[in-house]
Amino acid sequence: MPDIIRDLCGINPEMCRIVKKSIDSRRGRPEIIYKLVIQTGSAPNNIKADKITPEQAAEILAEPEIEIETLKKQPRQPVVVGTGPAGIFAGLVLALAGAKPLILDRGKNVDERAGDIDEFYKTRTLNEESNYLIGEGGAGTFSDGKLYTRNHDPRGAWVLAQFAGAGADYDTVYLKRPHLGSDKLPGIIANLRKKIIELGGEFRFSAHVTDILLDHNNRCAGVKLASGENITADAVIIAAGLGGRKLTMNLLKYAGSEPKGFQIGCRIEHPQEMVDRKQYRCSPRPPTLGAAEYNLAMSPTPSKPGASTFCMCPGGTVIPATAVSGELSSNGMSNRARDGEFANSTIVVTPDRTKFKTHAEAFGFLSALGRKTFYAGGEDYGFPAQDADAFLTGNVRLLHKKSSVQTQLVPADISSLLPQEITATIRRALREFDRRFPGFIKYGKLIGVESYVSSPVRFIRDINMMSTVEQLYFAGEGAGMAGGILSAAVDGIKVAQAVIKKFNQI
Repeated sequence: MPDIIRDLCGINPEMCRIVKKSIDSRRGRPEIIYKLVIQTGSAPNNIKADKITPEQAAEILAEPEIEIETLKKQPRQPVVVGTGPAGIFAGLVLALAGAKPLILDRGKNVDERAGDIDEFYKTRTLNEESNYLIGEGGAGTFSDGKLYTRNHDPRGAWVLAQFAGAGADYDTVYLKRPHLGSDKLPGIIANLRKKIIELGGEFRFSAHVTDILLDHNNRCAGVKLASGENITADAVIIAAGLGGRKLTMNLLKYAGSEPKGFQIGCRIEHPQEMVDRKQYRCSPRPPTLGAAEYNLAMSPTPSKPGASTFCMCPGGTVIPATAVSGELSSNGMSNRARDGEFANSTIVVTPDRTKFKTHAEAFGFLSALGRKTFYAGGEDYGFPAQDADAFLTGNVRLLHKKSSVQTQLVPADISSLLPQEITATIRRALREFDRRFPGFIKYGKLIGVESYVSSPVRFIRDINMMSTVEQLYFAGEGAGMAGGILSAAVDGIKVAQAVIKKFNQI
Protein backbone atom coordinates (compact mmCIF):
# COMPACT_ATOMS: atom_id res chain seq x y z
CA MET A 1 0.00 0.00 0.00
CA PRO A 2 2.73 2.60 0.80
CA ASP A 3 4.48 1.88 -2.55
CA ILE A 4 1.23 2.40 -4.47
CA ILE A 5 0.65 5.77 -2.77
CA ARG A 6 4.20 6.90 -3.55
CA ASP A 7 4.20 5.73 -7.17
CA LEU A 8 0.74 6.94 -8.15
CA CYS A 9 0.49 10.14 -6.15
CA GLY A 10 4.09 11.17 -5.62
CA ILE A 11 3.35 11.63 -1.91
CA ASN A 12 5.26 10.38 1.09
CA PRO A 13 3.10 7.43 2.24
CA GLU A 14 3.79 8.25 5.88
CA MET A 15 1.83 11.48 5.36
CA CYS A 16 -1.26 9.44 4.45
CA ARG A 17 -3.80 7.98 6.79
CA ILE A 18 -6.38 5.32 5.94
CA VAL A 19 -9.77 6.44 7.22
CA LYS A 20 -11.89 3.66 5.73
CA LYS A 21 -11.40 0.28 4.13
CA SER A 22 -14.16 -1.92 2.74
CA ILE A 23 -14.67 -4.79 0.31
CA ASP A 24 -17.24 -4.53 -2.48
CA SER A 25 -18.09 -7.70 -4.39
CA ARG A 26 -21.57 -6.76 -5.55
CA ARG A 27 -20.56 -6.64 -9.22
CA GLY A 28 -18.46 -9.76 -9.44
CA ARG A 29 -14.74 -9.66 -8.70
CA PRO A 30 -14.16 -8.30 -5.17
CA GLU A 31 -12.72 -4.80 -4.94
CA ILE A 32 -10.83 -3.48 -1.92
CA ILE A 33 -11.72 0.19 -1.47
CA TYR A 34 -9.64 2.63 0.56
CA LYS A 35 -10.44 6.18 1.62
CA LEU A 36 -7.37 8.23 2.54
CA VAL A 37 -6.61 11.51 4.25
CA ILE A 38 -3.39 13.04 2.93
CA GLN A 39 -1.28 15.75 4.54
CA THR A 40 -0.54 18.02 1.57
CA GLY A 41 1.10 20.97 3.35
CA SER A 42 4.67 21.07 4.53
CA ALA A 43 5.65 19.02 7.52
CA PRO A 44 6.45 20.76 10.82
CA ASN A 45 9.95 22.29 10.98
CA ASN A 46 11.31 19.58 13.23
CA ILE A 47 10.22 16.77 10.89
CA LYS A 48 11.86 15.84 7.59
CA ALA A 49 9.16 14.74 5.19
CA ASP A 50 11.15 11.74 3.97
CA LYS A 51 11.88 10.50 7.50
CA ILE A 52 8.53 10.94 9.23
CA THR A 53 7.53 8.10 11.55
CA PRO A 54 4.03 6.57 11.72
CA GLU A 55 3.65 8.07 15.20
CA GLN A 56 4.46 11.57 13.89
CA ALA A 57 2.10 11.08 10.96
CA ALA A 58 -0.71 10.14 13.35
CA GLU A 59 -0.02 13.31 15.34
CA ILE A 60 -0.05 15.48 12.22
CA LEU A 61 -3.27 13.95 10.94
CA ALA A 62 -4.88 14.22 14.40
CA GLU A 63 -6.46 11.41 16.40
CA PRO A 64 -10.14 11.91 17.26
CA GLU A 65 -10.84 13.76 20.49
CA ILE A 66 -13.92 14.29 22.65
CA GLU A 67 -14.71 16.98 25.16
CA ILE A 68 -13.98 15.94 28.74
CA GLU A 69 -14.33 18.59 31.42
CA THR A 70 -11.87 18.63 34.30
CA LEU A 71 -13.50 18.38 37.72
CA LYS A 72 -13.46 21.67 39.61
CA LYS A 73 -13.63 19.87 42.95
CA GLN A 74 -13.40 16.25 44.03
CA PRO A 75 -16.76 14.63 44.93
CA ARG A 76 -17.18 11.42 46.87
CA GLN A 77 -15.83 8.69 44.64
CA PRO A 78 -18.41 7.97 41.90
CA VAL A 79 -19.34 4.29 41.51
CA VAL A 80 -19.67 2.46 38.20
CA VAL A 81 -21.35 -0.96 38.31
CA GLY A 82 -20.17 -3.25 35.52
CA THR A 83 -17.04 -3.53 33.39
CA GLY A 84 -18.64 -4.10 30.01
CA PRO A 85 -18.11 -1.48 27.29
CA ALA A 86 -20.53 1.02 28.87
CA GLY A 87 -18.96 0.67 32.32
CA ILE A 88 -15.33 0.64 31.21
CA PHE A 89 -15.70 3.74 29.02
CA ALA A 90 -17.75 5.56 31.64
CA GLY A 91 -14.93 4.78 34.07
CA LEU A 92 -12.28 5.93 31.61
CA VAL A 93 -13.93 9.31 31.02
CA LEU A 94 -14.47 9.85 34.75
CA ALA A 95 -10.83 9.01 35.39
CA LEU A 96 -9.64 11.38 32.65
CA ALA A 97 -11.67 14.13 34.34
CA GLY A 98 -9.97 13.41 37.66
CA ALA A 99 -13.00 11.83 39.35
CA LYS A 100 -11.16 8.68 40.53
CA PRO A 101 -14.08 6.28 39.97
CA LEU A 102 -14.64 3.02 41.82
CA ILE A 103 -15.61 0.36 39.27
CA LEU A 104 -17.34 -2.72 40.63
CA ASP A 105 -18.01 -6.05 38.92
CA ARG A 106 -19.67 -9.14 40.35
CA GLY A 107 -17.38 -11.28 38.17
CA LYS A 108 -13.64 -11.81 38.04
CA ASN A 109 -10.85 -10.12 36.13
CA VAL A 110 -10.45 -11.24 32.55
CA ASP A 111 -7.63 -13.73 33.16
CA GLU A 112 -9.44 -15.55 35.98
CA ARG A 113 -12.65 -15.41 33.99
CA ALA A 114 -11.01 -17.20 31.04
CA GLY A 115 -9.85 -19.90 33.46
CA ASP A 116 -13.38 -20.35 34.79
CA ILE A 117 -14.71 -20.76 31.25
CA ASP A 118 -12.11 -23.46 30.58
CA GLU A 119 -13.18 -25.18 33.80
CA PHE A 120 -16.84 -24.96 32.70
CA TYR A 121 -16.07 -26.98 29.58
CA LYS A 122 -14.29 -29.62 31.66
CA THR A 123 -16.96 -30.01 34.33
CA ARG A 124 -20.12 -28.63 32.67
CA THR A 125 -20.79 -26.82 35.94
CA LEU A 126 -21.64 -23.14 35.49
CA ASN A 127 -20.03 -20.56 37.75
CA GLU A 128 -22.80 -17.96 37.94
CA GLU A 129 -20.29 -15.27 38.94
CA SER A 130 -17.80 -15.94 36.13
CA ASN A 131 -18.86 -17.10 32.69
CA TYR A 132 -19.43 -15.96 29.10
CA LEU A 133 -21.75 -13.16 30.27
CA ILE A 134 -20.36 -12.17 33.67
CA GLY A 135 -16.91 -10.76 34.38
CA GLU A 136 -14.44 -8.15 33.19
CA GLY A 137 -15.24 -6.87 29.73
CA GLY A 138 -18.83 -8.11 29.80
CA ALA A 139 -20.37 -10.40 27.19
CA GLY A 140 -18.43 -8.63 24.42
CA THR A 141 -15.11 -10.08 25.59
CA PHE A 142 -16.09 -13.44 24.14
CA SER A 143 -18.18 -12.42 21.14
CA ASP A 144 -15.65 -11.49 18.44
CA GLY A 145 -15.56 -7.82 19.41
CA LYS A 146 -17.60 -6.49 16.50
CA LEU A 147 -17.54 -2.68 16.44
CA TYR A 148 -19.92 -1.90 13.61
CA THR A 149 -22.73 0.55 14.29
CA ARG A 150 -25.03 2.80 12.29
CA ASN A 151 -24.63 5.46 14.98
CA HIS A 152 -22.34 8.22 13.67
CA ASP A 153 -21.74 9.85 17.05
CA PRO A 154 -18.16 11.24 16.97
CA ARG A 155 -17.53 9.55 20.31
CA GLY A 156 -17.43 6.29 18.35
CA ALA A 157 -14.20 7.26 16.59
CA TRP A 158 -12.68 8.07 19.97
CA VAL A 159 -13.67 4.62 21.27
CA LEU A 160 -11.98 2.97 18.29
CA ALA A 161 -8.83 5.01 18.92
CA GLN A 162 -8.82 3.92 22.59
CA PHE A 163 -9.08 0.26 21.55
CA ALA A 164 -6.21 0.75 19.10
CA GLY A 165 -4.15 2.39 21.82
CA ALA A 166 -4.88 -0.52 24.17
CA GLY A 167 -3.51 -3.16 21.83
CA ALA A 168 -6.07 -3.64 19.05
CA ASP A 169 -4.74 -3.79 15.50
CA TYR A 170 -4.61 -0.29 14.01
CA ASP A 171 -7.08 -1.18 11.23
CA THR A 172 -9.70 -1.01 13.99
CA VAL A 173 -9.94 2.73 13.36
CA TYR A 174 -10.70 2.52 9.65
CA LEU A 175 -12.31 -0.79 8.67
CA LYS A 176 -15.95 -0.46 7.71
CA ARG A 177 -16.81 -3.39 9.97
CA PRO A 178 -13.95 -3.59 12.47
CA HIS A 179 -13.60 -6.39 14.96
CA LEU A 180 -11.15 -6.98 17.77
CA GLY A 181 -11.17 -10.78 18.10
CA SER A 182 -11.92 -12.81 21.22
CA ASP A 183 -8.28 -13.89 21.44
CA LYS A 184 -7.12 -10.24 21.61
CA LEU A 185 -9.93 -8.76 23.68
CA PRO A 186 -8.72 -10.00 27.09
CA GLY A 187 -5.43 -8.14 26.66
CA ILE A 188 -7.17 -5.02 25.35
CA ILE A 189 -9.60 -4.97 28.27
CA ALA A 190 -6.78 -5.48 30.78
CA ASN A 191 -4.85 -2.55 29.25
CA LEU A 192 -7.88 -0.26 29.51
CA ARG A 193 -8.19 -1.26 33.16
CA LYS A 194 -4.52 -0.43 33.76
CA LYS A 195 -4.97 2.98 32.11
CA ILE A 196 -7.91 3.81 34.37
CA ILE A 197 -5.94 2.74 37.46
CA GLU A 198 -3.00 4.91 36.37
CA LEU A 199 -5.43 7.85 36.18
CA GLY A 200 -6.60 7.27 39.75
CA GLY A 201 -9.49 4.87 39.23
CA GLU A 202 -10.04 1.73 41.31
CA PHE A 203 -11.43 -1.71 40.39
CA ARG A 204 -13.02 -4.27 42.66
CA PHE A 205 -13.95 -7.67 41.27
CA SER A 206 -16.18 -10.27 42.95
CA ALA A 207 -18.14 -7.27 44.26
CA HIS A 208 -21.75 -8.22 43.60
CA VAL A 209 -24.05 -5.18 43.70
CA THR A 210 -27.59 -6.18 44.65
CA ASP A 211 -29.28 -2.86 45.44
CA ILE A 212 -28.82 0.88 45.80
CA LEU A 213 -28.76 3.09 48.88
CA LEU A 214 -31.25 5.95 49.23
CA ASP A 215 -30.81 8.99 51.48
CA HIS A 216 -33.61 10.78 53.34
CA ASN A 217 -34.41 12.76 50.17
CA ASN A 218 -34.77 9.55 48.13
CA ARG A 219 -31.59 10.31 46.22
CA CYS A 220 -29.21 7.50 45.34
CA ALA A 221 -26.43 7.60 47.91
CA GLY A 222 -24.47 4.47 46.92
CA VAL A 223 -24.82 0.73 46.49
CA LYS A 224 -25.28 -2.42 48.56
CA LEU A 225 -23.17 -5.53 47.99
CA ALA A 226 -24.20 -9.16 48.45
CA SER A 227 -21.56 -9.35 51.19
CA GLY A 228 -23.54 -6.82 53.23
CA GLU A 229 -21.12 -3.96 52.61
CA ASN A 230 -22.51 -0.51 51.77
CA ILE A 231 -20.54 1.86 49.54
CA THR A 232 -21.53 5.53 49.47
CA ALA A 233 -21.14 7.76 46.42
CA ASP A 234 -22.35 11.07 45.01
CA ALA A 235 -23.21 9.37 41.71
CA VAL A 236 -23.87 5.76 40.70
CA ILE A 237 -23.77 4.53 37.10
CA ILE A 238 -25.42 1.15 36.55
CA ALA A 239 -23.98 -0.59 33.48
CA ALA A 240 -24.82 -4.17 34.42
CA GLY A 241 -25.27 -5.49 30.87
CA LEU A 242 -27.71 -8.11 29.65
CA GLY A 243 -26.27 -10.64 32.11
CA GLY A 244 -27.31 -8.43 35.04
CA ARG A 245 -31.03 -9.18 34.72
CA LYS A 246 -31.55 -9.77 38.42
CA LEU A 247 -30.11 -6.38 39.37
CA THR A 248 -32.03 -4.69 36.56
CA MET A 249 -35.31 -6.19 37.73
CA ASN A 250 -34.60 -5.16 41.32
CA LEU A 251 -33.91 -1.53 40.36
CA LEU A 252 -37.19 -1.27 38.43
CA LYS A 253 -38.91 -0.71 41.78
CA TYR A 254 -37.02 2.58 42.21
CA ALA A 255 -36.44 4.08 38.79
CA GLY A 256 -38.92 4.93 36.06
CA SER A 257 -38.87 2.66 33.02
CA GLU A 258 -40.80 1.78 29.90
CA PRO A 259 -41.27 -1.40 27.87
CA LYS A 260 -39.31 -1.67 24.63
CA GLY A 261 -39.08 -4.05 21.74
CA PHE A 262 -36.57 -6.84 22.21
CA GLN A 263 -35.25 -9.65 20.07
CA ILE A 264 -34.87 -13.41 20.31
CA GLY A 265 -33.68 -15.82 17.68
CA CYS A 266 -31.77 -18.91 16.61
CA ARG A 267 -28.12 -19.28 15.66
CA ILE A 268 -27.55 -20.63 12.17
CA GLU A 269 -24.21 -22.14 11.20
CA HIS A 270 -22.71 -22.69 7.74
CA PRO A 271 -19.33 -23.78 6.39
CA GLN A 272 -17.23 -20.62 6.04
CA GLU A 273 -16.07 -21.83 2.63
CA MET A 274 -19.66 -21.68 1.37
CA VAL A 275 -20.06 -18.10 2.61
CA ASP A 276 -16.74 -17.10 1.00
CA ARG A 277 -17.72 -18.68 -2.32
CA LYS A 278 -21.09 -16.94 -2.37
CA GLN A 279 -19.82 -13.51 -1.35
CA TYR A 280 -16.54 -13.40 -3.27
CA ARG A 281 -17.60 -15.57 -6.25
CA CYS A 282 -14.35 -17.46 -6.17
CA SER A 283 -12.84 -20.43 -4.37
CA PRO A 284 -10.56 -20.71 -2.56
CA ARG A 285 -10.67 -17.29 -0.92
CA PRO A 286 -7.74 -15.05 -1.97
CA PRO A 287 -5.28 -14.44 0.91
CA THR A 288 -5.82 -10.67 0.68
CA LEU A 289 -9.48 -11.05 1.67
CA GLY A 290 -10.67 -11.85 5.16
CA ALA A 291 -13.41 -14.36 5.92
CA ALA A 292 -16.57 -13.19 4.17
CA GLU A 293 -19.56 -11.82 6.07
CA TYR A 294 -23.23 -11.40 5.28
CA ASN A 295 -25.99 -9.15 6.55
CA LEU A 296 -29.52 -10.18 5.60
CA ALA A 297 -32.87 -8.67 6.50
CA MET A 298 -36.52 -9.36 5.74
CA SER A 299 -38.64 -6.22 6.09
CA PRO A 300 -41.85 -6.38 8.12
CA THR A 301 -45.29 -5.98 6.56
CA PRO A 302 -48.36 -4.44 8.21
CA SER A 303 -49.43 -7.93 9.33
CA LYS A 304 -46.17 -9.83 9.70
CA PRO A 305 -42.94 -9.07 11.62
CA GLY A 306 -39.56 -8.83 9.95
CA ALA A 307 -36.33 -10.66 10.73
CA SER A 308 -32.63 -10.11 10.22
CA THR A 309 -29.27 -11.71 10.80
CA PHE A 310 -27.38 -10.40 13.81
CA CYS A 311 -23.93 -10.82 15.39
CA MET A 312 -22.44 -12.54 12.35
CA CYS A 313 -19.21 -14.36 13.25
CA PRO A 314 -17.09 -15.36 10.23
CA GLY A 315 -14.76 -18.24 10.97
CA GLY A 316 -16.35 -18.40 14.41
CA THR A 317 -17.64 -20.62 17.18
CA VAL A 318 -21.09 -21.02 18.71
CA ILE A 319 -20.81 -20.75 22.50
CA PRO A 320 -23.11 -21.45 25.49
CA ALA A 321 -23.82 -17.99 26.94
CA THR A 322 -25.78 -17.88 30.15
CA ALA A 323 -25.46 -16.43 33.63
CA VAL A 324 -27.97 -18.77 35.30
CA SER A 325 -27.55 -22.49 36.00
CA GLY A 326 -30.16 -24.59 34.22
CA GLU A 327 -30.61 -22.02 31.44
CA LEU A 328 -28.89 -21.83 28.06
CA SER A 329 -28.58 -19.21 25.33
CA SER A 330 -26.45 -19.38 22.22
CA ASN A 331 -23.97 -16.71 21.18
CA GLY A 332 -21.12 -16.47 18.71
CA MET A 333 -17.45 -15.59 18.93
CA SER A 334 -14.42 -15.60 16.65
CA ASN A 335 -10.75 -14.84 16.97
CA ARG A 336 -8.97 -11.96 15.28
CA ALA A 337 -7.95 -14.13 12.30
CA ARG A 338 -11.49 -15.44 11.84
CA ASP A 339 -9.90 -18.62 10.54
CA GLY A 340 -12.37 -21.19 11.83
CA GLU A 341 -14.13 -23.69 9.58
CA PHE A 342 -17.62 -22.34 10.25
CA ALA A 343 -19.55 -19.09 10.11
CA ASN A 344 -22.52 -18.34 12.33
CA SER A 345 -25.09 -15.63 12.97
CA THR A 346 -28.44 -15.30 14.67
CA ILE A 347 -31.74 -14.88 12.86
CA VAL A 348 -33.51 -12.48 15.20
CA VAL A 349 -37.19 -11.61 15.47
CA THR A 350 -38.95 -9.06 17.67
CA PRO A 351 -41.82 -10.65 19.66
CA ASP A 352 -45.08 -8.77 20.05
CA ARG A 353 -44.30 -6.66 23.15
CA THR A 354 -48.02 -6.10 23.88
CA LYS A 355 -48.33 -9.75 24.90
CA PHE A 356 -46.38 -8.99 28.07
CA LYS A 357 -48.36 -6.99 30.60
CA THR A 358 -45.41 -6.34 32.90
CA HIS A 359 -41.63 -6.21 32.75
CA ALA A 360 -41.56 -9.32 34.93
CA GLU A 361 -43.56 -11.23 32.31
CA ALA A 362 -41.09 -10.27 29.58
CA PHE A 363 -38.09 -11.31 31.66
CA GLY A 364 -39.92 -14.50 32.67
CA PHE A 365 -40.49 -15.32 29.00
CA LEU A 366 -36.76 -15.01 28.29
CA SER A 367 -35.85 -17.17 31.29
CA ALA A 368 -38.32 -19.83 30.20
CA LEU A 369 -36.72 -19.92 26.75
CA GLY A 370 -33.35 -20.47 28.41
CA ARG A 371 -34.68 -23.35 30.51
CA LYS A 372 -36.36 -25.07 27.55
CA THR A 373 -33.19 -24.78 25.49
CA PHE A 374 -31.12 -26.23 28.34
CA TYR A 375 -33.37 -29.26 28.73
CA ALA A 376 -33.65 -29.85 24.97
CA GLY A 377 -29.85 -29.88 24.75
CA GLY A 378 -29.53 -32.72 27.24
CA GLU A 379 -29.28 -30.72 30.50
CA ASP A 380 -25.49 -30.59 30.07
CA TYR A 381 -25.11 -27.30 28.16
CA GLY A 382 -25.26 -29.07 24.83
CA PHE A 383 -27.37 -27.42 22.14
CA PRO A 384 -30.58 -28.60 20.54
CA ALA A 385 -29.93 -28.44 16.79
CA GLN A 386 -31.73 -29.09 13.53
CA ASP A 387 -30.93 -28.88 9.82
CA ALA A 388 -32.42 -25.71 8.36
CA ASP A 389 -34.45 -27.57 5.75
CA ALA A 390 -35.76 -29.94 8.44
CA PHE A 391 -36.84 -26.93 10.52
CA LEU A 392 -38.95 -25.80 7.55
CA THR A 393 -40.78 -29.12 7.36
CA GLY A 394 -40.91 -29.94 11.08
CA ASN A 395 -38.63 -32.99 10.89
CA VAL A 396 -36.27 -33.77 13.77
CA ARG A 397 -33.17 -34.29 11.67
CA LEU A 398 -29.51 -33.30 11.96
CA LEU A 399 -27.33 -34.47 9.08
CA HIS A 400 -24.90 -31.55 9.34
CA LYS A 401 -23.43 -32.86 12.58
CA LYS A 402 -19.97 -31.34 12.28
CA SER A 403 -19.92 -28.01 14.11
CA SER A 404 -17.86 -25.41 15.94
CA VAL A 405 -19.78 -26.16 19.17
CA GLN A 406 -17.45 -27.42 21.92
CA THR A 407 -20.13 -29.20 23.97
CA GLN A 408 -22.48 -31.28 21.81
CA LEU A 409 -25.41 -31.01 19.42
CA VAL A 410 -28.62 -32.87 20.21
CA PRO A 411 -31.12 -33.39 17.35
CA ALA A 412 -34.32 -31.59 18.34
CA ASP A 413 -37.40 -29.79 17.08
CA ILE A 414 -36.34 -26.15 17.47
CA SER A 415 -39.86 -24.97 16.69
CA SER A 416 -41.10 -26.64 19.91
CA LEU A 417 -38.95 -24.19 21.91
CA LEU A 418 -40.31 -21.05 20.27
CA PRO A 419 -43.68 -19.31 20.16
CA GLN A 420 -45.60 -20.26 17.04
CA GLU A 421 -45.41 -16.78 15.52
CA ILE A 422 -41.62 -16.65 15.99
CA THR A 423 -41.23 -20.03 14.29
CA ALA A 424 -43.37 -18.86 11.38
CA THR A 425 -41.29 -15.69 10.97
CA ILE A 426 -37.96 -17.55 11.03
CA ARG A 427 -39.28 -19.98 8.41
CA ARG A 428 -40.28 -17.09 6.16
CA ALA A 429 -36.90 -15.46 6.73
CA LEU A 430 -35.04 -18.66 5.82
CA ARG A 431 -36.85 -18.86 2.49
CA GLU A 432 -36.25 -15.17 1.76
CA PHE A 433 -32.56 -15.34 2.73
CA ASP A 434 -32.07 -18.48 0.64
CA ARG A 435 -33.53 -16.69 -2.38
CA ARG A 436 -30.83 -14.01 -2.05
CA PHE A 437 -28.13 -16.27 -0.64
CA PRO A 438 -28.50 -19.67 -2.35
CA GLY A 439 -27.38 -22.48 -0.06
CA PHE A 440 -28.45 -20.68 3.11
CA ILE A 441 -30.97 -23.45 3.79
CA LYS A 442 -29.18 -26.42 2.20
CA TYR A 443 -25.94 -25.96 4.12
CA GLY A 444 -27.32 -24.44 7.30
CA LYS A 445 -28.26 -25.82 10.68
CA LEU A 446 -30.06 -24.06 13.52
CA ILE A 447 -28.37 -24.23 16.91
CA GLY A 448 -30.24 -23.48 20.13
CA VAL A 449 -32.18 -20.33 20.96
CA GLU A 450 -30.63 -16.92 21.63
CA SER A 451 -32.36 -15.14 24.51
CA TYR A 452 -29.69 -12.58 25.53
CA VAL A 453 -29.97 -10.33 22.48
CA SER A 454 -31.48 -7.16 23.96
CA SER A 455 -33.34 -5.87 27.00
CA PRO A 456 -37.16 -5.76 27.17
CA VAL A 457 -37.02 -2.56 29.28
CA ARG A 458 -35.54 0.91 28.99
CA PHE A 459 -34.87 3.09 32.01
CA ILE A 460 -36.15 6.63 31.64
CA ARG A 461 -33.47 9.34 31.58
CA ASP A 462 -33.89 13.11 31.58
CA ILE A 463 -32.07 15.60 29.38
CA ASN A 464 -29.09 15.35 31.74
CA MET A 465 -28.92 11.55 31.38
CA MET A 466 -30.12 11.02 34.98
CA SER A 467 -32.79 8.51 35.89
CA THR A 468 -35.94 9.39 37.82
CA VAL A 469 -33.87 8.80 40.97
CA GLU A 470 -31.47 11.68 41.53
CA GLN A 471 -27.77 10.76 41.34
CA LEU A 472 -28.60 7.40 39.73
CA TYR A 473 -27.65 6.82 36.07
CA PHE A 474 -28.19 3.88 33.74
CA ALA A 475 -26.07 3.05 30.70
CA GLY A 476 -25.56 0.42 28.06
CA GLU A 477 -27.39 -2.63 26.80
CA GLY A 478 -28.84 -3.78 30.10
CA ALA A 479 -30.49 -0.37 30.52
CA GLY A 480 -32.06 -0.63 27.05
CA MET A 481 -29.84 2.16 25.70
CA ALA A 482 -27.53 0.33 23.30
CA GLY A 483 -27.22 -2.63 20.98
CA GLY A 484 -23.58 -3.65 20.73
CA ILE A 485 -20.07 -2.94 21.97
CA LEU A 486 -19.56 0.39 20.22
CA SER A 487 -22.99 1.87 20.93
CA ALA A 488 -22.74 0.75 24.58
CA ALA A 489 -19.31 2.35 24.94
CA VAL A 490 -20.61 5.60 23.43
CA ASP A 491 -23.55 5.57 25.82
CA GLY A 492 -21.21 5.07 28.78
CA ILE A 493 -19.18 8.07 27.65
CA LYS A 494 -22.28 10.26 27.34
CA VAL A 495 -23.44 9.33 30.84
CA ALA A 496 -19.99 9.96 32.33
CA GLN A 497 -19.82 13.38 30.64
CA ALA A 498 -23.22 14.20 32.14
CA VAL A 499 -22.02 13.13 35.61
CA ILE A 500 -18.94 15.36 35.33
CA LYS A 501 -21.06 18.29 34.20
CA LYS A 502 -23.41 17.75 37.15
CA PHE A 503 -20.48 17.64 39.60
CA ASN A 504 -19.12 20.91 38.19
CA GLN A 505 -22.46 22.63 38.72
CA ILE A 506 -22.66 21.73 42.41
